[in-house]
Amino acid sequence: MDLLRKYTAESRFYELDDEVIFILENFDLKMAALLTLQIERAVAQIKQKNKIYQTIGGVIKYEEPHFFALRFIYEEKDNPYFFNILKITSDEYLDLYNLNKIIK
Repeated sequence: MDLLRKYTAESRFYELDDEVIFILENFDLKMAALLTLQIERAVAQIKQKNKIYQTIGGVIKYEEPHFFALRFIYEEKDNPYFFNILKITSDEYLDLYNLNKIIK
């Protein structure tokens, strides 16, 4: 007797620009892994907008908080394309927080 699948996880794909990969390579391994997890968390919550890039903020709670912004393009029928990671201040992060543009 065949069993029916009760749940199938949706695969979420995304693309990273060479600049983003270069930035990740320059971090220590733990910081790069935490940042990659934040990117994957962001993919689950971002919305599609055609012909415009978007910015979403995040914070990594490491030895001290590291605030960053991800710039990406997410158009219809394409995977999200992350093309830049920027280090930002806590004030800039709070501005993104007030706009509800943070990784939750």
